[in-house]
Amino acid sequence: MRMGFITVILAGAMLSGCAAPGPNAISNPTSATDGWIVEKVTEVSNLAVPECAAVCPDGGDVFISNIDAPKEGPDNRYNTEDNQGFITRLKPGGALIAGQWVKSEVNAPIHSIKGLCVLKGVIYACDVDHVRRMSIKTGQALEPIYIRDAQFLNDAATDGEYVYVSDSNTNKIHRLDGMKVTDIPAPNNPNGIAFENGKMIVVSWAEHEIYEVDMDCIVPPKPFGLADKFEGLDGVEVLSDGTFIVSDQKQNRLALIGADRKSIRTLVKVKGGPADFGIDAKRGFLYVPMIWNNSLTVFKLTNTRK
Repeated sequence: MRMGFITVILAGAMLSGCAAPGPNAISNPTSATDGWIVEKVTEVSNLAVPECAAVCPDGGDVFISNIDAPKEGPDNRYNTEDNQGFITRLKPGGALIAGQWVKSEVNAPIHSIKGLCVLKGVIYACDVDHVRRMSIKTGQALEPIYIRDAQFLNDAATDGEYVYVSDSNTNKIHRLDGMKVTDIPAPNNPNGIAFENGKMIVVSWAEHEIYEVDMDCIVPPKPFGLADKFEGLDGVEVLSDGTFIVSDQKQNRLALIGADRKSIRTLVKVKGGPADFGIDAKRGFLYVPMIWNNSLTVFKLTNTRK
């Protein structure tokens, strides 16, 4: 299933800095101790089962993974070697650069592409049992990294030195050092990965929980103790003040978890299954793929208490 051209719909003027929220502001900062609010800016439609949005740290371009799977079919249709996957590229703020910036080719196939991250001019993309690599500058395919016994590579993240990918079926996290792969013990059914001051944070889809994971493999993953608050955790990021932001596909919301790892509030309710979102901290944008709506929503993310 190939989708048609990708459209971008503006949804209001963008905010900058710490300006007062406009009429599209969604969260009420007066009821939030952290002060974070979002305002819808743009919606990008006609995507094809978008799973992840990753921001290039240099120029702020946004890359979106498209699984491009049919709505109906077997449960594994989102993790199949079908040559249907592609990557969309946007300018900072959501303007389209290329609907299919990188697509599946005979010599460089892309299948059920999911998690993305960017490190040193290369984009890493999780694809079933291997990690695709492409040059940010040219889009040219580089040698992929095959991971032995991998089944469902899901998210990708970097600490600035290495790339880490989660496998939701084998309950592992793999650290990539060039072509070398090292396994790290993970919680059950790991999905999104983020980093906070050198600490790895992982969300579990099956356990509905957030964990701190020891990258030295000395102590087991430590849960936050919030499993009763969520139903389908996908993405996770850490904001500048230590606040965590997570996406819950089943609850159709993005939620904030305080730096105390206990307090929770909804940042914004959405429709269409928010998946693995990306944050551009420098420009204040939040990019949220809506996996069931074949769209991506761009929000302006602002802290009114700064």
